[in-house]
Amino acid sequence: MDLFLQYLANGIVVGSSYVLVAVGLTLIFGILGIVNFAHGEFYMLGGFAGIGLATVLGLPLIVSLLGVVAFAALLGFLAEQILNRQVKDKDPTNSIVSSFGLAVVLQNAALLVIGPQPMLLRTDLSMVPVEIGPVYLPLQRALIPVAMIVLVGALHLLLRYTWVGMSLRAMAQQPTVARMCGIRVSRVAIVTFMTGAVFAGVAGFLMSSVFMVHPLIGNMIVLKAFTVVILGGMGSVTGAAAAGLMLGIVESMTSAYLGNGLRDIVGFLMVVIVLLAWPQGIFGRKLERS
Repeated sequence: MDLFLQYLANGIVVGSSYVLVAVGLTLIFGILGIVNFAHGEFYMLGGFAGIGLATVLGLPLIVSLLGVVAFAALLGFLAEQILNRQVKDKDPTNSIVSSFGLAVVLQNAALLVIGPQPMLLRTDLSMVPVEIGPVYLPLQRALIPVAMIVLVGALHLLLRYTWVGMSLRAMAQQPTVARMCGIRVSRVAIVTFMTGAVFAGVAGFLMSSVFMVHPLIGNMIVLKAFTVVILGGMGSVTGAAAAGLMLGIVESMTSAYLGNGLRDIVGFLMVVIVLLAWPQGIFGRKLERS
């Protein structure tokens, strides 16, 4: 039982990172209808930026986190200019092809500037133990679920109780009516991309103390994010949060009891099973866009 609880805690830590990346991805799709295959690169660059600020420059973790937020927001702004503003009135598949191209550009830019050597964030927090009964986690890892809850909670409050949030929800539900009501579509698109990029970048920074960061890590991360989004339902923030935690826990249990080689296979099997039972995902709904 003690080992089970430890594996459960490990799964929640990893699942929290899946939640952050997938929430950003589903937000962009749900509001703008854009499938962003470069989303994993936001995670990768957020990890590298955080390591550089915290390790190379020696900044405190909270300052490094704020730096990652600013850097990721800038990435999101630039990505919106490329993937949405320049191609939004043309063939919808153009944004998909453009996102593939952006992913390749960012990967190769990271290889040229940073190099292929994997990096890991090491701080004093990794030496501080957190013990809850039989469960042991370094403080640096224990803070990841806390950060996820804070960020997703803040997003919920933003979407529910602010004018910006109402604009985002209006665009997600009825884009044409939202435009007729005077909502600035271009401004909504920028906020959406910046928010999605910030969530992915922060996830990369937080998880850089758990997994090595390298220029190609975005490939696997974006696959995980799409797995979570499909499980939870395209466009559903609640579904992304629930499915992200579920996937992290299932992967942890699979590694513990069945072997690490089956870890990634189980996630894709879950997608097949869920789509057979719920074609729109567990929390999904059919999106009507015009």
